[in-house]
Amino acid sequence: MSSLLDHYRVLGVGVGACMADVTSSYKRLCRIYHPDVNSDPESEELMKKINIAYTVLREKFKREAAYRERVSHPRPVRRYSAPETRPGSPETRKTAVDPEKEAYSVIHGYFKAISAFDYSSAYDYLSAYDKRQVSRESFVEWRASVARLYPMREFTVEGKSTEATITFNDDKKLNARKYRVMVTEENFTEKTTSSGDVEKLVINEYGQWRVFLGYRGLYELTRTFDERFEAGRKRDYAKRFEEYYDSLNPEYNMLSLSGMRKAASREMYRQKRYGGTLTFAVISVKASGARAAAYDELLRSAAGTINGALRETDIPAYVGDGVFAILFVELKKKNAEEIVGGLTDKIRSNAGTKLGDLPNIEYTYASWSGGSFADMNELNKVLGKFSKKL
Repeated sequence: MSSLLDHYRVLGVGVGACMADVTSSYKRLCRIYHPDVNSDPESEELMKKINIAYTVLREKFKREAAYRERVSHPRPVRRYSAPETRPGSPETRKTAVDPEKEAYSVIHGYFKAISAFDYSSAYDYLSAYDKRQVSRESFVEWRASVARLYPMREFTVEGKSTEATITFNDDKKLNARKYRVMVTEENFTEKTTSSGDVEKLVINEYGQWRVFLGYRGLYELTRTFDERFEAGRKRDYAKRFEEYYDSLNPEYNMLSLSGMRKAASREMYRQKRYGGTLTFAVISVKASGARAAAYDELLRSAAGTINGALRETDIPAYVGDGVFAILFVELKKKNAEEIVGGLTDKIRSNAGTKLGDLPNIEYTYASWSGGSFADMNELNKVLGKFSKKL
């Protein structure tokens, strides 16, 4: 029996995805792998797995919604008045709660609910001030959007806190305790984790300890998240651009051998995590007896033809000795032969008669889809036919 995590993997979504993301991914996969549009024999078996995964996750979200409804509207409990006790009596001392322990349990419960993706329960720990500013639905939607990129893996709340005072605009003051929390998050866009300290306040409101965020509304919540995401995106882009520039072959406007190795590793990881099709093609362009200058011109013409025919998602590289490697992302297996063969014909026709004799062009390729996943050894088998290796 497949685990719940396997169903998330089949649909290509993270464990923090909402029902809308699951449905969107399911529809996208149906458009790719449904037997009515995909003649691959493996598509029928894969479509069964996709349907099962979608059914299981849909029922899971229904159960969670029913549970949140019961928690939000509990059955009324009949209460009886307790016998009066004198202040300081043994009965009173037995039921007294340590403020430090109560405040700690509130902040711990809040982060535990977030790490379990139970954002409705996390909302219950918020102060009345925060609840007036942000509705339950808006809070849940905001936390879910954050988790789709940075789900929390674990957290540690420091046992000791520092005392503080919160002053509102109406000069109302409340006692507060400040906690430091070590949070470890996973980055779903790359296979990395990050840890850092965050400070959170717990205030004593109407005789109860509650988590105080102090945001003015959903606008500030989303703005804070957008700023954080944008900063991370710029950092990742700068890092990737630096890697790309370092491994770029400017003469052909393509990656070098080391650059293709990095790009292939990244795309193979994405295919294993999110599914899809990956095709690796190698084209060899030779011209026996040609002058060196004419041969260089032929290679530049071939590189221009390849670059002009590729989509934004495809990745080309010049690996030397007239050998070009191309990583086609989401190229259907049945179309690979047609695409690669047509590309070699274009290279031959664009070369013209500058070399006198027609160039000798060969190609080979391999595709992985459904339950098969590419790895570096498989790519090297394809590239090895022309005595090259990543």
